[in-house]
Amino acid sequence: MVSRRPKRIISLLGEMPLKRAYYHCPECGQGYFPLDEEVGLGASHLTPAASEVTCLAGVQTSFAQASETTLRKMCGLRLSESTVERTTESAGERLKELLAAGETFAKLPEESQPWEWECDVHGRTCAYVGLDATGVRQQGEGGAKADGRMAYVGLIYNPRGAARTLQRRPAALPHQVRYLAGFYELDALGLELRRQAAQTGWDEAQQQIALSDGGSGLEDFFRKNFPLATVILDFWHAKEHLVELAKVLFGDGSEEGQTWLDERCHQLKHAGGAAVRAALEAFDVSSRSEAVREAHRCETNYFRNHQHKMDYPRYLANGWQIGSGPVESACKTVVNARLCGSGMRWGSPGSDALCHLRALYLSEPTQWEAFWRDHPN
Repeated sequence: MVSRRPKRIISLLGEMPLKRAYYHCPECGQGYFPLDEEVGLGASHLTPAASEVTCLAGVQTSFAQASETTLRKMCGLRLSESTVERTTESAGERLKELLAAGETFAKLPEESQPWEWECDVHGRTCAYVGLDATGVRQQGEGGAKADGRMAYVGLIYNPRGAARTLQRRPAALPHQVRYLAGFYELDALGLELRRQAAQTGWDEAQQQIALSDGGSGLEDFFRKNFPLATVILDFWHAKEHLVELAKVLFGDGSEEGQTWLDERCHQLKHAGGAAVRAALEAFDVSSRSEAVREAHRCETNYFRNHQHKMDYPRYLANGWQIGSGPVESACKTVVNARLCGSGMRWGSPGSDALCHLRALYLSEPTQWEAFWRDHPN
């Protein structure tokens, strides 16, 4: 030991002085404080408990609001906006590195039990996965203009209560969802999402289902990473293509167009995508304008290309979900609600870190608890 050196730390009980032993290694020339590492201080002046509470505020509201109001009201912490930002983004970066290294959380026996998956009408347990992307506004160095970036949001989820009658549904159902979010490459996201799926008992589910809006690359992602899953195209996205085509064919607000649309939507749900494709192919547009013919061609191709994911009569008969509402909601809840506020612009590393941390925060509670368990609070 070279000496005992002071450091002022901020805990949930207020600011306090601390003296700890300082050691120096003559071989490598590095100095270190064993106590700092033991209790999780590092370079920070916040205790682990203060850091966690700061991050709880930072993932829920703006850093300024967290600094000026939330933390002061919740626990009396008086931190600058920059400290809240730095602490929250640092935790998100640490989380990103752990996930990339293959880490999963909730390792205690009582926390890592396989989920009790919901059953379809045939009594088969069903596990669901979803994936989508959403935009996050960016800014460059010194506030310079920069293109936005797309953050992927993936989730493994158990639609609790979806197949239960009111009489059988428990009063309180566990929150069973695992989110991942950030500026991922799809291959890296696939590895991490598969690890999350394995920890929830995905492989034990008798039926695996992948739901998305059919965006570019998403089906290939599911085929590669969840090869046993039945891939379903979100019904409402398919319906929206019919809505837009009806406007082109019959004019906006046309009664004839509404009747045609109602027929096609009913056909889509009760006969499937192949039947709608056949109906579109049989619709004569040879005498219509070039713009109408082109719109008809594009939408017919859309149903031709995606009809293998539009067997909605079978999906519904099995009691499976046909809407990607959970992943659409995840984009709004995990990313947009925090990072897409009025006037918000982000640096790429900070927004990526916050996406990761917010995804963890909104996942089942054991995830957040396990991430912060390394040091005593």
